Amino acid sequence: MTTSPLRQRLGRRLSAVPYYQVLVAEPDRLHLRSYPQANRPAALPLLVGGGVLMLVAMIVLIAGVLAALQELGFATAGISAAIAGLFGGLGIKRLVGGYAIATTTNEITLDSEAFIMRQTSRVGRPREQRIVRTAISGLRLRPYRIVTGGLIRRLQTVLTLEMLVGEEIWIIDSAAVPAALQPVVNALALALGMSVERVSDRSDGLSEREEK
Repeated sequence: MTTSPLRQRLGRRLSAVPYYQVLVAEPDRLHLRSYPQANRPAALPLLVGGGVLMLVAMIVLIAGVLAALQELGFATAGISAAIAGLFGGLGIKRLVGGYAIATTTNEITLDSEAFIMRQTSRVGRPREQRIVRTAISGLRLRPYRIVTGGLIRRLQTVLTLEMLVGEEIWIIDSAAVPAALQPVVNALALALGMSVERVSDRSDGLSEREEK
């Protein structure tokens, strides 16, 4: 277990809607959990792409079998099988990756000693980051511009809750509507016993960051 500040690797998600719901909010105690299905929009492109690749693999494989039955040569069938295997392998990887993202849950807990970010999924082992409470030096709200949307991409301003850990900035949550972010802001401030600073980076009060 490390007690020094770490670079954030888990729980980081900028979005126009809050990512975390408050389960426990008391002095020295905090428990946040990502909303159910919060990761499904990020998983959808992988799941759709994987399904398409699997469909292509089946079509190529069937075409190869038909070619063999029509006595067009076993070489054609073999090539078709190899191509189908390639597409099928890529499809399976995308489906597994999409399923892992879709079933991922992020949690944040805080007690009198440690701040913990934990990530679990039905695929792979749980991941965890832990820092000592005394390494947390401040909380602040900052506006960002993030890129949102599917086929039509656009810049949108969101308010982001940041936690200062030594020289590192940990992103906790964000929302386009400040009131929607307020429960998480209040819960973290109460648990840490800290006030929340409002800052801006540029003359227009906005920083730019791409949504992940």
